[in-house]
Amino acid sequence: MAEKLKLRAEDEEDVQVLSACLQDALVAVGDMSFLQDERRFVLVANRFCWEDENIDDLPAMVDAESEEDPPYERVHCGVRIENVTGVKVRGFDPRDSSRILELLAITSEVDDKHSTVRLIFAGDAEILLRSERILCLMEDLDEHWPTAFRPKHPVAPPEQNG
Repeated sequence: MAEKLKLRAEDEEDVQVLSACLQDALVAVGDMSFLQDERRFVLVANRFCWEDENIDDLPAMVDAESEEDPPYERVHCGVRIENVTGVKVRGFDPRDSSRILELLAITSEVDDKHSTVRLIFAGDAEILLRSERILCLMEDLDEHWPTAFRPKHPVAPPEQNG
């Protein structure tokens, strides 16, 4: 069983590490919230544990009826983005609380006036968070549980000529 992760991101390089850990996390729209008075955006995700050192040696999926324990793990994880001054949502209805989004990546940009953290989800959904400076915190909330399924990304079909 993997150790619980607790990470802090304060710059663009740190955000890349956070993004790698949260890739393929499942997030219910109802488990995300902008706490405007606290200037904080929070979410709880069902995170796939990519940090297992043997992950590349394991198959993409195992027989769910096998007598062996499933080789992969997931864990509930809390994420906080601090100093948030504005939130923009694209590609989904934030009132659809039961919709599940798959987090593909987190990116960040910094300029002289502000920082931007972008949560990019499958299906062309996105959340753009403007802040005074980057401060993202992630922490596993409970024990990991086994799963037989490893996220798999489709390969884009080749472009067709005219």
